[in-house]
Amino acid sequence: MRKYILLLSLVLISQFVFAQVTWVEPKNPDVNKKIRIYCDLSKATATTADKMKADPIGPYYIWTWKPTEAERADTLANGTGDKAWKNSNDKLMMKKDDTKGANVWYYEMIPVQFYNCDAAKVYSDGISFLVKPKDGGGYGDPDVKTEDFSVTIDPPKTDRGVIYPIPAIVYSDQLTSLIYDNPVEKKISMKNLNAGDVYVWINATIKDTASGKIRTYAPNTLFSVQDNPKLMMKKDSNGKFRLSFIPNQFFGITSKEIITQIDAIVRKKDYLGTDDRSDTQAKIIIGCP
Repeated sequence: MRKYILLLSLVLISQFVFAQVTWVEPKNPDVNKKIRIYCDLSKATATTADKMKADPIGPYYIWTWKPTEAERADTLANGTGDKAWKNSNDKLMMKKDDTKGANVWYYEMIPVQFYNCDAAKVYSDGISFLVKPKDGGGYGDPDVKTEDFSVTIDPPKTDRGVIYPIPAIVYSDQLTSLIYDNPVEKKISMKNLNAGDVYVWINATIKDTASGKIRTYAPNTLFSVQDNPKLMMKKDSNGKFRLSFIPNQFFGITSKEIITQIDAIVRKKDYLGTDDRSDTQAKIIIGCP
């Protein structure tokens, strides 16, 4: 029975691997840097892609609408002229990669620049697109295109360290939790802390959207956080400490201000010197992983 289960698992895994039509390289990319969006046309399933599957010469073009379309620069519009679908933008022409397969094409871009948006939007929305020849048909002619694709873009995997936010991407108007992972703390004097022992100094960098002026604000200094019960981190059953808050509310941000960064240092309630604080300082860029 085990042999059959193993064989079935291998078949399912093989089907998944060989059925892959689209992917991004590198995996878990930094979207502020160049990435490649790949499409293996030989594995497209739409009947409207049959002509493309039979023609590995191309050329072919990416047509993309997510994370943004209207917000992009005119020079990066999907198509040009009155009938854009019949005249793909030459700047969106894909390149062939024979090392990946006989009919594999890719488009190279820096996502935040191409889509004219921040990294957080790319990671949250992913990239949606299809592939087509320059003239995609339509207007009485049969469409020539792949099915619609949606590629999830996961942020780079990093060691979260001792202090980190959950979720990894922090938005100033949404609930976030600052976590102090005391069980993995390497500093001997900060190990095995008890409930009520941990406070956090937290500081926001704030920008005035009208004037561009930058200011910082911390509810308390590092030496007086024990006087503010809102800065006490709560211990959970796993030995970790947590402070949950909505940044805009926590720091009293007005409608004309935005938070760009949050810094945090964890310390003991009873503070006599540097032995009573973590050596790690968290630096959280709002809207970025």
